[in-house]
Amino acid sequence: MTSSENDLSHLPELTEIERRCLELAANGRTPADIVLETDLAMPRVAEAMRSAIDKLGTRNITGAITRAIRLDLL
Repeated sequence: MTSSENDLSHLPELTEIERRCLELAANGRTPADIVLETDLAMPRVAEAMRSAIDKLGTRNITGAITRAIRLDLL
């Protein structure tokens, strides 16, 4: 881990929807499953996941989930 990963003062702030989508994805849910479980529209789920990926500085949802867990955000 780099020193910047250890610096908790710069933790990304995930919205409730971003966190919920990441949690569901971490538990194996597909975007379609997330739509059904949350009653969010598919574009909103996709936006939340993309935003979480960007905030966490990763390339994909797997990286975002891994980083969020490491940072104790999930």
